[in-house]
Amino acid sequence: MGNFFQEFKDANKNMTPLSKLALIGAFIFLFLRLNLERVFQINTGVEIIILIFSLVLHELGHGFMAYFCGDQTAKIYGRLSLNPLKHLDPVGTLFPILMILIGSPMVIGWAKPVPVNYRGFKNGRVGEFLVAISGALMNFILVIIGAILFREFRFSSDFILLNGLEYLITINIILGIFNLLPIPPLDGSRVIGSFLSGRNREVIFDYDRFGILIVIFLGYFGILNKILGPIYITLINLINYYIAM
Repeated sequence: MGNFFQEFKDANKNMTPLSKLALIGAFIFLFLRLNLERVFQINTGVEIIILIFSLVLHELGHGFMAYFCGDQTAKIYGRLSLNPLKHLDPVGTLFPILMILIGSPMVIGWAKPVPVNYRGFKNGRVGEFLVAISGALMNFILVIIGAILFREFRFSSDFILLNGLEYLITINIILGIFNLLPIPPLDGSRVIGSFLSGRNREVIFDYDRFGILIVIFLGYFGILNKILGPIYITLINLINYYIAM
């Protein structure tokens, strides 16, 4: 437990006091809305496992792309591993688990960013762009895999399997489009940063510590749903069309 709280402290040491206050408030808000019935459901456990699996593979997408582009930092730090303990961020894991336990239809989460040394890339800004986009691409690959498997087993009577595949699809659509938002330190901001230089580029990194505050603000006032909702519905409709073919 001591290690957990130390990781929590280290992971959020650059967060502003206002962001920390907003984060604590969000945790209390979610905790007070816990659905005790969901805590003991098998599907809840399956969803949490799929969530963790998806977060880990998202970061592995970044790590392996950085490695292929010439940077060995992730490998040196042992981040090219399927071991969840090497990737999970205390806040980014607890936050979505609480959202699952209250039955929230919109679940967002994140893992510890893979360490990257941009100067190690053989192809410069191209490598930076590829690394930034690869996490979300991994999520969308999982969506495609989930859709193929769901189509294959759609007539199965195993509802745990079907619910698990459905969740694999939905959570990775959400994670993919959420991470592409141009909010530091989300991947979308890094994608934009790969095209910028000078002060414009530095501004993106300077605002990293405000990211969680912005996300909580957008989520609380329903703006996040309005941004992600139409894209999510469009992708779900495409998946449903494919499955029904």
